[in-house]
Amino acid sequence: MLEGEIIKFYREKSGLTQAMLGEGICTPTHVSKIERGKTAYSPEIISLFSAVLNIDIQKEVEYFRDLDKRLQEWHKAIIMYRLARAEEIKNELESTPFIQSSKYAAHYLLLKARYHLLHQELEDVSRIIKQISHEFHHLSLFERNLFYHVQGMYYINQAIKPDCTNQQKALQVLKNIDINEYGNEEYFYHLAIAYHYNDSKIMAYMFAEKSLQHFKNTNNYTMAIKAESIILLQISSDILTDMDKLAERYHHLIWDCERIGYHDYKGLLYNNLGFEYFNREQYAKAKDCYKQALRLADRNTIIYLQRLYSYLNSCVEGKLSGKTALLKKACEGIQVSKELKSTLYLSLFKLSKYQLYHQREKYFKYLEEKAFPEFVKIKHIILMRRYGKKLYEYYIETGHHEKAIHLNRLLEGNELINV
Repeated sequence: MLEGEIIKFYREKSGLTQAMLGEGICTPTHVSKIERGKTAYSPEIISLFSAVLNIDIQKEVEYFRDLDKRLQEWHKAIIMYRLARAEEIKNELESTPFIQSSKYAAHYLLLKARYHLLHQELEDVSRIIKQISHEFHHLSLFERNLFYHVQGMYYINQAIKPDCTNQQKALQVLKNIDINEYGNEEYFYHLAIAYHYNDSKIMAYMFAEKSLQHFKNTNNYTMAIKAESIILLQISSDILTDMDKLAERYHHLIWDCERIGYHDYKGLLYNNLGFEYFNREQYAKAKDCYKQALRLADRNTIIYLQRLYSYLNSCVEGKLSGKTALLKKACEGIQVSKELKSTLYLSLFKLSKYQLYHQREKYFKYLEEKAFPEFVKIKHIILMRRYGKKLYEYYIETGHHEKAIHLNRLLEGNELINV
């Protein structure tokens, strides 16, 4: 059967019809059956075909049989963040002439999508997802689950974007995975993230713990750091958590990043620690963490905007800088938001600007009419909670009780306001 697949590939590559290949050897019908693995054939026939096509059939068969092993090696290199090895295997596979015409085509494309995810090349991932959906209708059980995993990872990356319209999509897809069919426990980590984005803290904690154990068992130190950071986010939701101990765990993870050379992740850890200090109204410490995180971000990214806003918000709430300096940061945020076409952060920085100018009526008018409807539209639970509470209290204070009731009904499904 392998010989047939290989013969078909090289025949089509050479521009020969089945009749041309079989001339003087066998009928076109027999060539077709050999290529499809539907009939027995002698080694002599395959040798004659090989001579016509100018290939070493035994070498090609051995190479083909080794493909599955190399695909598994590529998958492991990607999971383990062994970037050099992943690149090396990618180049080898791309030079394999018939890989996209073989039974391994779907597996190869799905791993190629994972490679693109590793490098944040999301447009390429989207293209492959569409290709798999349209061209491969009979995936194996493993491939089907890998497809769900790739989709889930893609939607997680989309959910990170503040303008994402559906932060629940990743969870919906990842829940389709059957771990008994798939066997890749790495997916527990992405399931934990998906639950975290949906504010399901218990489920996020449970799957983050499972993934952490898996990464420790497989000596995947990079992913172990990431899994523990998800665990810390769930633990810290309890305001009674000992902040000193929590901060110590964060600093240990930051040190681990230094030790293994995982510098890119330090910014996220500083950002998360800043978030914890902010929630406990320790604004000076929050400011320091956000400042560190901001230094590690590329200005031309949404991540930079997010950290700039967090830094500004800490300074405003803690009254830690002068009005002129903070307005400069707010104006920078507005400018970068426009450059990156982020309507969400444009709204957030405008709210900060109104707050700095003490324009209370403009602040709540903009929050009510522009900003908060956008938070609801994109289902941004954290912002819905934070600004929903402010808007609710404003309605009560100003006697707009019907609006307060309507707002509470809108949010009570997420338990965002305790009346």
